[in-house]
This record gives sequence, C-alpha cells and structure tokens, in this order.
Amino acid sequence: MFKVTCFAPITPDKLWDGLKGLQFTKKKEGFEWYLDGHVFRIEPFKNQSRTNMKGYRVYFNGSIDGAIFLYDFALSWINPAITGIEFSLSHSNITSQDWIKDLMSRSSFSTVDTKGIFKKGPIGIVVVNNEVVIQLRSSKGSQLNLMPSLKQIESIKEELKPVEDDLFSMLEEGVAI
Repeated sequence: MFKVTCFAPITPDKLWDGLKGLQFTKKKEGFEWYLDGHVFRIEPFKNQSRTNMKGYRVYFNGSIDGAIFLYDFALSWINPAITGIEFSLSHSNITSQDWIKDLMSRSSFSTVDTKGIFKKGPIGIVVVNNEVVIQLRSSKGSQLNLMPSLKQIESIKEELKPVEDDLFSMLEEGVAI
C-alpha cells in the first residue's frame, strides 16, 4: 500500500466538509473512499500543529494512475504540500534476511547499512519485519511532485517484486520447435 504524507492549510473538519459530496465516508481514523477492493483513505495526524499547516497521511492501493486521479479529485482544492511517499512491499515466502541478501547482490543499489538500509538515487529502501519499505522524502523546505515520485517508487517496486513462475507464465514464453 502506498502512503503519502502531506500538509495543507485546512482543518480536518473543513476537509470533511469538502469530501462529503465525493462519496467518501467518515471513519474513526479519517475519510475513506472504497470501491472493488481498492481503498483511498485520508487520515489526519492525531496531534495536529497549532500553526496553519495541518498534517495528513493518504493511503491507497491499486494503480498509481487511479490514485493520482483520486488524489487530484479529492485533495487538489486544498493545494497540499507532499513531503514523503512510501510503499511497503512484502511476500509471504521472503524474510528480512532474504531481502537484504537480494538487495546486496544488486549493483544498482548502494548499501547504507548492512542491517537493511539501501539507496537507489534519491529513493531509500529499508528492510524491516520481513518487508521492504521504499521511501522518497523531500528535502527541507521543498515538496515532492506526486506523479513523477510515484512512478519512481513504482519502478523500484517492480524491480524488487519477486518473479513467480506458474503454469500460465510458462505458456507465454512459447516453445522453440
């Protein structure tokens, strides 16, 4: 699931007023849009700043194109400043040690700490609790552009995703005669 951290000059109550008509439902944690197994959830920080900028985490699964559409649809009117984007990748048969060994064997990733911290360009990769967290953070005083940032994370996610062979993937490769 993707997690976007952003800040906007609007209180959670005023945000809810704007989301009511967009088929969002109010939950204990925040505001949620759900359809066909896909979730787009906006959670206000539990301890909000007293300044004018309020913090929110946006969680979503599904395609990044759909998420960008929903993000623009639901949040573009508050002009949020995006400061971080994460994706958590896990696989039932892969442990933290397996992930670390795999990442250390790839020349395109640089090792920051052999206990599970890696980098590839501006993207940080952290192995924790049998999953890989792919992170992109803005530098102090700046913000991230959503679409290119999501695409960068998506490309690393696809690179790290284990290839699973099944009967149908074997058929697609074809047989030489």
